[in-house]
Amino acid sequence: MNKPVLLIFGLVVTIVALAIIRTSIANNIVTSGVVLAQIQEQSDQYKLENSILYEKLYALSSLTNVAQKAYDLGYQDQASDFVLGKQTVALKQ
Repeated sequence: MNKPVLLIFGLVVTIVALAIIRTSIANNIVTSGVVLAQIQEQSDQYKLENSILYEKLYALSSLTNVAQKAYDLGYQDQASDFVLGKQTVALKQ
């Protein structure tokens, strides 16, 4: 065979191989997009669930709730709420 025929045959084989590789990469990217969308949806769901759980945690760990539960269990007498008194500030000039 001639050198030009081998060169053209080699170029055609290279072009076909690159086209097949490009198609397979494009297919992988498309399926990765679907997976990425599913992961994003799960992430949004977990963020919503975390915000709900944080709200429940804050409600259950509030001082008024803890004081009421302690009173219900008999650990303390229910007294007035704890309030800091006025602070006096002494300034020297």
